[in-house]
Amino acid sequence: MNITEIDQQRKYILLKIFFGLSLLVDIFLIILFLYLKFFDLLFVKSFMFCVFIMNFLLLEKKKYLLSLQIGVAAIVVSATIDTFFLGWKSYFSLYLIASTIIVINSMNLGLNWKKFEVTFILILFGLSFIFTNNGYSIYRVDSKLLEWVGLFNLMAVILSILFLSFLNFTESDKLKKKIEEISEIDPLTGAYNRRFFNKYLDIQIRQLESQIKYGNSREVNLGIVMIDIDDFKKVNDTYGHLVGDTVLAEVAHIIKAIIFERDIFCRYGGEEFVVLFTNTSKPGAMITIEKILRTIEKRELTINNNSKFHVTVSAGFASLDGESNIYRILDIADKRLYVAKKTGKNKVVSE
Repeated sequence: MNITEIDQQRKYILLKIFFGLSLLVDIFLIILFLYLKFFDLLFVKSFMFCVFIMNFLLLEKKKYLLSLQIGVAAIVVSATIDTFFLGWKSYFSLYLIASTIIVINSMNLGLNWKKFEVTFILILFGLSFIFTNNGYSIYRVDSKLLEWVGLFNLMAVILSILFLSFLNFTESDKLKKKIEEISEIDPLTGAYNRRFFNKYLDIQIRQLESQIKYGNSREVNLGIVMIDIDDFKKVNDTYGHLVGDTVLAEVAHIIKAIIFERDIFCRYGGEEFVVLFTNTSKPGAMITIEKILRTIEKRELTINNNSKFHVTVSAGFASLDGESNIYRILDIADKRLYVAKKTGKNKVVSE
């Protein structure tokens, strides 16, 4: 899932809940107006109900901006009519204020549209106050009932705004974390990218410095293996880059399936991978690396014309062994990988 898809999903969730809350309020008001026999307002609320049902259908078609505009317009028109029919004390005008907040916080609307819509809604709010604050209303309603209607609208608006604000905050936070995660993950292989790996190495260096300071660095089991696909250029030249991508993804899948979850797996370069063993002894790491090499060697790969072929990888391994500089260990592993390449490939060099 890419960043655009995540943001689309976020919009879908927020708008779906917004329309859901609006439907709940409408259902209550439909029942109330039916009881009071306010058939004009009953018609308005029934129309609103249909509009929000339609908006759910628009959401399924990913028409986020259109559904938002229709939803806000319906709320504004309905709230204005309700205010003129029942008066200022019914607090239906508060839905106009809620609409401005929704418009302002919308990620779908441009700045000019936001200015226009907020200005228009606030003008309606001002007109409703001027004409209905003096007690004017088309329907005459019992003052006690009007107070209860006003209290319901007040609570509905406040709770809806608070809930949507909280949800928007949490969804934005999730989006931010997902973007950070995507920026650290190689999309083809699912491994961490070099940017994340270097950042993680810096963290490990600080931890090592602390352990050395307090004299317990010998307790650290840390090693690095650099793995490179043998003759990868030949694979690309022979079968094409799409097959090359398949090979990269398959090799990465095998490595991830074999190493421990605590180990850090990175795509370091084009066809080069790195695994940081964070709590594994040298013998344990060597067993794991040999398993990776033999599994990849045996894996049969198939291309579009059903041709089958195999690939191998070479590896260079280095562990702490008294060396406190992780970047120095990485350099040693890289040099040993070079030796493995020059002395036959499909092997690991650790000395």
